[in-house]
Amino acid sequence: MSDSDSDEDARPAAERIAELAEAYAAETSAGDALLAKAAPSAFRPVGDFFFAIISCKRPANVVAMESKLAGCDVTWIVGDGDKEAYEASGAAKVVVGGGLCASRNKALDLAKAANKVCVQISDDIKSLSFVSSKHDTAAWVKPSSIQDANGRAKQATIAVASLKACAAYIDAQSLATNSKLGGTYPCGNPGQACGGPVVAASHFVVGDFVVVQPSSQLRWDEAMTLKEDYDFTCQHIYEFGRVARCNRLLILAEHYVNAGGAVAIRNSKREAQNIKHLRAKWPGVFLVSPRGPSEVRLIWAKRDVTIGGDRIYEPDPRNPGRAIYDQEEARRAREKRLAKEAGKPVHVDPAPERVKVPRPRKQKVAAETPAPRPGKRARKQTNHFAFSAGKSQSYKPETY
Repeated sequence: MSDSDSDEDARPAAERIAELAEAYAAETSAGDALLAKAAPSAFRPVGDFFFAIISCKRPANVVAMESKLAGCDVTWIVGDGDKEAYEASGAAKVVVGGGLCASRNKALDLAKAANKVCVQISDDIKSLSFVSSKHDTAAWVKPSSIQDANGRAKQATIAVASLKACAAYIDAQSLATNSKLGGTYPCGNPGQACGGPVVAASHFVVGDFVVVQPSSQLRWDEAMTLKEDYDFTCQHIYEFGRVARCNRLLILAEHYVNAGGAVAIRNSKREAQNIKHLRAKWPGVFLVSPRGPSEVRLIWAKRDVTIGGDRIYEPDPRNPGRAIYDQEEARRAREKRLAKEAGKPVHVDPAPERVKVPRPRKQKVAAETPAPRPGKRARKQTNHFAFSAGKSQSYKPETY
């Protein structure tokens, strides 16, 4: 499905889009059938969705993305000064949105005005795949280990699905779980994806492919230039109690290497600024990531008492990037910090006591002495120390 050849580039965009769309439909037909079978309800008509491709300075991606959404209501939301280039590249409908989050909010406004479900898509998506596993039943049990999860993934059927079918599947899962925001698993690793439930309620929803219900009044934080999807996820969990991250949908996109878009402004300084903003807005939620200082982990259960959690989150000055573990020490540190800011003594209530749920432990089974293998006989072991001391020889039968 490559459109990089000079002969193809010379043809009109509409002709190339039609050819690629036909090949894409054939490639994704099996995956779409699996999605329809696994969905909790029938899909909405494709006309009920507003597909917004959020893009900036990437008009070369128009043909590939338009072919993946043939027959859909597609609008390109682009940066200032980009409209003419996108129209020249074959985009049917182009709207100027401005910055990243301003463009995302523009898409929400247009979808709401049309009373449609808003599907926001990055312009560099390569594919979406569905993992169909026999273990994903109503009686789903979490894998005992990552090896177990990998085993389930190897047994599963994995097929590429169309963007419009994936949007309809996420929408169906959102309606079934009363969620306003839905999305995919944030990477393409099927083993990791099978380690969680089919639909996760309080996990990060990556912004490359999100489905937002028209009843959601929440908007993207325009103070952010990167990691805006982390904040949007937290807003929905905080306001509505959950999201619908579909862990059996795997996404592959050309992040960090595709020129234009967020790549043009991403650097360590801006990453740090946006992480600082996230941690100030959602205290306790964003933990240090083993992937490096420019990455975070969203753990909603770790949130501060000020946003409905059960712990006081105060940064540990002795251990940058970590929190004070002892809750009484954290309470005193918060009192001291708030008193300094207010210029007067401030009282901070202790965090509510956590209800500890005992984890079921595996019953230890006494190890049995293995029986000797067939064909092996017991031999007598000589006590050589007895010989050296001039004592009588002793024997000890031993099986090996």
